[in-house]
Amino acid sequence: MIHSVNRGTKLSEVDIAFELLKTQGSPKNYHDLIVEVLTHLDLPIDATRISSVLTQINLDTRFAYAGQGEWSLKAWVPTRTGKKLPSITLMNKAIAHDDEIDKEFSEETNEDMDGQESDLEDGILEIEDSFEEEQEVDRREDKWG
Repeated sequence: MIHSVNRGTKLSEVDIAFELLKTQGSPKNYHDLIVEVLTHLDLPIDATRISSVLTQINLDTRFAYAGQGEWSLKAWVPTRTGKKLPSITLMNKAIAHDDEIDKEFSEETNEDMDGQESDLEDGILEIEDSFEEEQEVDRREDKWG
């Protein structure tokens, strides 16, 4: 059982679930977690109560779904760090930026554009070929027509 939650305190089911996970220190299957919460509160374990507590956990921002039916604390989930955007200038005041990020961004953009430029060139060549064929047909018609 949990040491940080005394039976005399009036905590909600979701608060007790939070304390249980915090004490355990690792993700826990939702059913096991909820059964432990309801047992701690001396409440009957039925489908309605399990569903209610699961809904509360799902809505509480302190929890994070860990997959495969397990819940963990959001504090345990590593935050995603995205790439920094290149700097912008506001009213002639430059914001500091990282040249390495600019270089990566430039290389990625060039790689993406290489394929697009090739496709564009192919399309232009097809249009030019089509146009030349039409002109040849027009010349023949003028000559014979």
